Amino acid sequence: MIKRRTFTLLAAAITASAVALPAVAEEYPSERLTYTIAFGPGGGNDRMSRTVVDVLRQYDLYSGDIVVENREGGSGAVGFSYVSQKAGDPYRLTSTSGNFIGTPLVADTDWTYADFTPIGLLASDAMLLVVRADSDFVDLDAFVSAANAGRVTIAGSGSAGPERVTAALFAKAAGIEFEYVPIGSGGELVTALTSGSVDAVVANPSEVAGQLEAGTLTALAFSDSARSTNNPDVPTFMELGYDFSFSLPRGVVMPSDLDPAVQDWWIATLKQVVETPEWQEYLVKNGMSGNPIWGDDFATYLEETSAQYRATLVEIGAIKE
Repeated sequence: MIKRRTFTLLAAAITASAVALPAVAEEYPSERLTYTIAFGPGGGNDRMSRTVVDVLRQYDLYSGDIVVENREGGSGAVGFSYVSQKAGDPYRLTSTSGNFIGTPLVADTDWTYADFTPIGLLASDAMLLVVRADSDFVDLDAFVSAANAGRVTIAGSGSAGPERVTAALFAKAAGIEFEYVPIGSGGELVTALTSGSVDAVVANPSEVAGQLEAGTLTALAFSDSARSTNNPDVPTFMELGYDFSFSLPRGVVMPSDLDPAVQDWWIATLKQVVETPEWQEYLVKNGMSGNPIWGDDFATYLEETSAQYRATLVEIGAIKE
């Protein structure tokens, strides 16, 4: 009884402290919500999406049923395409990631970030460079020395996603060469590294959290401008003298051509989500910063990030001008 009362009071406090929900047609929401995850189970995008859904359910922020589906493939292209084709449907959500920006830049997709209704940026995401704990790479300088002495292999999800960009920016800053191995999901990255198929992986912190905690893998550096909240002992590349930083947005978008009132409803609802202790715990556990931006400001952010990402890919030769 005490636990139930505590939960009820907490939910009431969050609702009371949030921005008042805008007036929407009385029938909204009145249908089942489908939350599409454009990647496989267990990866960073999957964990974020399911955390959002769990909070919506726990605090009764969405009155209807919520179905979560994984539609992986093509570095996010399959799932994002599916959602983009649901123009005007107010019962479809999906989560952005680095590939939400990067995939249309390198592949012939039928969508870009501009084909969605922006709801909010909920967190900023950066990458870890990770090696096996029993490797000879005791620190980042040892890895650079090995690269200068011979070929090293670095794996990441996708051929031109944020992992590829992070690896390339590191190589440029360190003056080294490497072989990049594109691999599908976070689980496959871990398998490739633990089996010895590659020397290192660039991964989202959430994808390797269990192995880092167990001590089977070691993180050498973090790609953000400040240290990760859940891996405070891991220095940034910049701290170690490699002059670059790189992070990407984790947000929520919906199909295009929506009633503006639906967009406002979801902005107000997700403002409640990010106030919960469960979301704050997610940020800490996954080493992300939480500086949310909403609606039109999020649209501007996506536009600017896409332009920056494209410039980086051109610079490293991943795409042409």
